[in-house]
Amino acid sequence: MTAALSDPGLSMVANIALALVLGWVVGYERYFSGRAAGTQVYCLVCATSCAVTLVAGYPGQWYGMAIRDAGVGDPTRVMGSILTGIGFLGAGIIVKSGLNVRGLTTAASIWGSSAIGILVGVHFYLPAIGLTALFVASVALIPRFEHKLPAHSAIGATLRFKPDFRPRAEEIDRFLSARGLRIPVDSLTITRDGDRFELQCLIFGNTSSVGADSMTRIASALAEIEEVVGFTVTHSSRA
Repeated sequence: MTAALSDPGLSMVANIALALVLGWVVGYERYFSGRAAGTQVYCLVCATSCAVTLVAGYPGQWYGMAIRDAGVGDPTRVMGSILTGIGFLGAGIIVKSGLNVRGLTTAASIWGSSAIGILVGVHFYLPAIGLTALFVASVALIPRFEHKLPAHSAIGATLRFKPDFRPRAEEIDRFLSARGLRIPVDSLTITRDGDRFELQCLIFGNTSSVGADSMTRIASALAEIEEVVGFTVTHSSRA
């Protein structure tokens, strides 16, 4: 790909675009399985890593090809510090509430924007503009595209049982499995408040379906469990 494009800027944009697409492929596998951190996160991280790596590969183009002048610094010495520092800044806005995680995409965007700054700093203007356009496309357009693709919805459920009833996860799992639903073992949490037990878990459909239909089907199945006196279902978000 690089050999086919004579202009270093165009070559870098093409390589960054390929990295973004490949990052999306990995992210979509997680999204399809209902375990996504947000495919946008994979796109941003993969594209940023590619951009920073490419900067180090074109030393003759740094600062408008002024790197040969005396006193001009090597930007690779500060790139690691910049990316690490911005990474800590982004991590501060990631919030977990119950089964939901918020801020992952925003944190990846903040970290990725530091690569845009690095590209502009070394006068790689075309790659910086290309990376910016790819970022906007991945955050704004990819979710709309993905909603048309098959995926397993992750539904967070909280089940409240009758007094003195001891829930058995394997029995509930068998009950739901017969209705095309499943509970990942690593998502189970059982708590007790007085004489009542409460179970929290993720529920997945065995078929590729997303949206309100999946939640309605899960709610209907939970309503059939006689020992359950109440429940709450919500989409599990990791955006």
